Parts: sequence; C-alpha cells; structure tokens
Amino acid sequence: MQDIRQETLNECTRAEQSARVELWEIDLTEVGGERYFFCNEQNEKGEPVTWQGRQYQAYPIQGSGFELNGRGCAARPTLTVSNLHGMVTGMAEDLQSLVGGTVVRRKVYARFLDAVNFVNGNSDADPEQEVISRWRIEQCSELSAVSASFVLATPTETDGAVFPGRIMLANTCMWTYRSDECGYTGRAVADEFDKPTTDIRKDKCSKCMRGCELRNNTGNFGGFLSINKLSQ
Repeated sequence: MQDIRQETLNECTRAEQSARVELWEIDLTEVGGERYFFCNEQNEKGEPVTWQGRQYQAYPIQGSGFELNGRGCAARPTLTVSNLHGMVTGMAEDLQSLVGGTVVRRKVYARFLDAVNFVNGNSDADPEQEVISRWRIEQCSELSAVSASFVLATPTETDGAVFPGRIMLANTCMWTYRSDECGYTGRAVADEFDKPTTDIRKDKCSKCMRGCELRNNTGNFGGFLSINKLSQ
C-alpha cells in the first residue's frame, strides 16, 4: 500500500483545498501498443497539464467505481474514454481489446503541479505529492462510435498470484524437521523445547522461529510471520 505524503494529507483537510487533478497513464506496451498520457482538463494556460516534467494531453477520459470497499468482491472500476475519430476502435481491433494493458491513475492537488502549468509559476510545486493506483484492463465492456469503456482489475487478480495451498500460521513452521523443505542437515542442536542437546535421538525442532535460529536456518522457516500484522 502506498504511503501518502503528509503535505497531501494536510491539503485534504484544508477548508479551501486546491482542485484535485486526475492524471491517467495507459500503458499498452505489454500487449504490443504504446504508452498514452491523458488528463480530462488543461492547465490555467490552456495547455496540456505537466506533471513530473511529462505532459498529459487533454482528452475526454473518466474513471468511476474506485471507491474502497472492505467487504465482498474486489472493486471493478470502469474507465471510459472518447473514441474520437475511431482511435480506440483501431487499437482494440489490433490489440485484442486492450486486455492486459496497464492503467495508472494519479491524483494530484493543483497546488503541487509543476510550475510550468501556471502563468506566474508555482513555488509550491512538489513532484512527490501524488497518490497512485495501478490497474489491469480486464475487458472492453462497451465500444461505440462515441466512447469506449473498460473494466479494470487489480494486478494481483490478473497475474496468476495465489495464496499457498496450505494452512498459513504465523509462528509455527509446517515443515517436517530435516525434510527437503526444512533444509537442515547438520548436527544435533536442541530438543522440541529448544533445550540444548548433542544426542541425535533427542534432536527435535520446536517448530518455532527460535528452533531455526539455533540452527542458523531462519531462511527456511515455514511459517508466515507477516500475517501477525493483519490482526493489529
């Protein structure tokens, strides 16, 4: 999860916020296309919005359904873009409806935009004040002469990533001691209570991280220590 900069958080709570600008990057390089940078508006000079030195061309584009939801299925936002001059139609025909392309959504308060966007410059310009989310194009849900809509999914839903097919315990190792997964093949060290022993018959693992530490084998610990944080 991205850490939001304190200055951006402060801007969120101001009584009079500057306008929030949405910047869109559509990266089709993985499906044989190019990268496009769009914004639904221009800067105060009537020119393309510039962010981090890159221009985002003014083009009708709108996203919806990005609200966070802690229950039920993951969000399926929709990105709708103009099909001016059949531009999207041509790309959809050549690039398998753009499925697999990446969409990057950047939210930036106008106060932090590059100085070049303003007639009198901008002393508050800060290229680090952005909130980013990344999505994959899952399907083209609508394509007409006027516009095209695409359903988006989080990258982890489309890259084949899965949880391990076994029980996930934070502090307990699931491996059989001295198995291939365990990887330890050294001398006797300790019994199941982590008490030192040199007797190979009493040498057993406590199934805890301490057991791995005693054997200098922490890299093969079969538990999931990080899931403890989920309950905090």
